[in-house]
Amino acid sequence: MPQKIQSPRAWAEAVLADGVACIVDVETTGFDGSIVEIAAIDAATGAVLLDTLVDCGPVEIEPGAHAVHGITAADLAGAPRWPEAFAQLTAVTAGRLVLAYNAPFDRGRVLHDCHRAGLDPGHLAEAVRWQCVMVRRCTALGLGIGGRLRLGGGHRALADVQATRALVMLLAEGRPDVAGLAALAARAVDEDRRGEVQGTAVRADEGAVQ
Repeated sequence: MPQKIQSPRAWAEAVLADGVACIVDVETTGFDGSIVEIAAIDAATGAVLLDTLVDCGPVEIEPGAHAVHGITAADLAGAPRWPEAFAQLTAVTAGRLVLAYNAPFDRGRVLHDCHRAGLDPGHLAEAVRWQCVMVRRCTALGLGIGGRLRLGGGHRALADVQATRALVMLLAEGRPDVAGLAALAARAVDEDRRGEVQGTAVRADEGAVQ
């Protein structure tokens, strides 16, 4: 399994090899909440390995989370509980790297729900097994490993893993990240506008003092 490859392009080429990795995404009841949907696809082929809603039991979906993914408690009726979904996730990720757009978040929610259900997370507890696609994307864009950039995948688990795979393929092929560059340009414009507003406010305050 490739672990320490410096170039985002070389990393992407390696993780797209047959049998090396899968891509996982979760939707949750809230930022610190439980999983309500999970999907996994094969990184090399894009084949769907897992795509299911998850009945989170008594945990309520926060309004802010619902506004993002649109999933309701009624949608979860009849969905598998976490132990069943986790068994499927364990099976499809065995022996592979696990890629996620914001890997610390997805790994954290998996570990949270395993703890809540009294399950041993097994290989999914291994931080080194999880690889963060956002880190590689931001590195390629010059933001460094601490950079943050939205995925723009639609905020449903399957759509997000497919959008994440498209980014990994883009990195592997050395194509320009048009969406990422556009987001950076928009961010720069917003920062300039905020700077102008703050500058105007400072000048107004100075004028009032005089």
